[in-house]
Amino acid sequence: MIKKMRRYIYQAAFQYRRPIKWTLALVVTLTVIFLYEFKIFERFEMMTLDYRFFTKAPKYKTQGLVVYIDMDEASIKKIGRWPWPRRFHADLINALSAYNPKAIAFDVIFAEQQDEADDNALHDAIKDSGRVYLPLSYDLRTQDAGWLTKEGGILSAIDQLPEFSKYLKGTGHINLIPDPDGVMRREPAVIDYKGTRTYLFGMKIGLDVLGAAGEGISFDPALHVISARIAGGKVVKIPLDPSGQFIINWQKPWGQDSRHYSYVDVINSYDAVKKGSSGVIDLNEFRNKICLVGLTAAGLIDIKTVPIQSAYPAVGITGTIINNVISNDFIYKVPAKVNILLIVIVSVLVTLYLSNLRFLGGMLIALVSMAGFMIFSVFLFGLFNISISTFYPMLSIFLSYGLTSIYTQIVQSIERRRLFRQATRDGLTLLYNRRHFNLLYEAEFRNLRLDKFRKFAMIMADIDDFKKANDTYGHQAGDAILKDVARVMVSKCRQVDVVARYGGEEFIVMLAGAGEKEAQIIAEKIRSGIAEKKFKFGNVVYSATISIGIAEFSNEKEREELIEKADKALYRAKRSGKNKVCLYSSGEQNA
Repeated sequence: MIKKMRRYIYQAAFQYRRPIKWTLALVVTLTVIFLYEFKIFERFEMMTLDYRFFTKAPKYKTQGLVVYIDMDEASIKKIGRWPWPRRFHADLINALSAYNPKAIAFDVIFAEQQDEADDNALHDAIKDSGRVYLPLSYDLRTQDAGWLTKEGGILSAIDQLPEFSKYLKGTGHINLIPDPDGVMRREPAVIDYKGTRTYLFGMKIGLDVLGAAGEGISFDPALHVISARIAGGKVVKIPLDPSGQFIINWQKPWGQDSRHYSYVDVINSYDAVKKGSSGVIDLNEFRNKICLVGLTAAGLIDIKTVPIQSAYPAVGITGTIINNVISNDFIYKVPAKVNILLIVIVSVLVTLYLSNLRFLGGMLIALVSMAGFMIFSVFLFGLFNISISTFYPMLSIFLSYGLTSIYTQIVQSIERRRLFRQATRDGLTLLYNRRHFNLLYEAEFRNLRLDKFRKFAMIMADIDDFKKANDTYGHQAGDAILKDVARVMVSKCRQVDVVARYGGEEFIVMLAGAGEKEAQIIAEKIRSGIAEKKFKFGNVVYSATISIGIAEFSNEKEREELIEKADKALYRAKRSGKNKVCLYSSGEQNA
């Protein structure tokens, strides 16, 4: 049963090569699409995105527009431990506002009241400046962005004190939702809560700086895009991923992305200017800049892991988003249907091509294809900010190689078997041919010369009156007789015996480990089996007999001697009436 199944598989693999190739391509395609749709290997896909960020050259179009004012260790030493009295924040706002920055944004939420005088000072500074942005945050049910669009996904809002919010230039949320591997790659672009729509903090600041009015900003969840009409009538379209998140276009590690100034140095420099001297900072550097104020002191900093750096302050994420928006430098994630089309194209083309190659050649092409697709993905990302699925098409190449390797091994095995059969088998009877029989006999004879006590016998057989049957019934009938006789001989011999067609209607059998008695038993089975068989060809039923000669190895020096002895025994069987089994005897030595 197993042999039949194996033979069927081999035959099918060889006979239906083209359908099998397309079937393999279909299997690879459907498998990878299934894995893609259910995000089975999404973490690996994200890793390829991180690699693309590492290889991407930064290209800020507005380099230096965002500056950071760091609440650093030096400021902690000077002012004291956090939280600081809010009069210092008021002093910072007043100092910056004097030099007309485009925006002053705090990455801090002032949700609780402190000293009344300090709170009033901050309130007045915000009101007088007219350039201040403060964020808010939401208490989310889970860290799954999908919950933001579901009822009950948001439990509550953590907002600034009303007296601070009243005179803000703008606000936005700072909710950070990492991917499952803990890396920050995107943020929810829009959060709707109790009828209020809140945009991402950095996005809101960037759009305001570009001149977008609040009512000119719209969100299309079906197209995954935020549109904003800015100064000059132009429209900025911010692409989002299918979950409505903004994919952050990371540029440089923290500290290399923009200019950084110490919080306390800004305040002290402004005090010095008011007294008629110069400070450690030229405050004119803040003119027409977006001043982003955030915690960077050790122990207070909100550290995040991002694709380009393992420790990145949360305030830097807001600054990166601002730069993305102002520079119109976004990551465009292609729709799922485009990724699926890529998977289909790669799976089909690679599978069909690899199925024609051998193992090592297929491996080389598969590796080159995977590297080529990675380079293509990096190229699209680096030059055009287009993010395509990278891991899944590369996975399809790997699976294609695996399946086609198995297939090509089967096909090559079939081809080797076919060539071996052609070289060693008789085309009509499928028995071993004379040439291959001689090779096997030569090897066996060498062993017999080394071990003279080993038993060995040879059978020579010839179909009786075969020429007469050929002439009577025709050559096709003769061929049918030869094939049937061959089948009977194989069925009556042992599995270790070698049966061959020696020429014409003559057959030879090599019986290793058998003496005269064992050989005689086998020969008689063959003779009687053929004598009893009714041969059929078309509507004609006829009989046939066979004559057999046997010789046992007895220290012959040349391998032809044993064959000659068996042939002499066969000749005697023919002369004595045919349809007989005769053993070689010493009396035939000179016959």
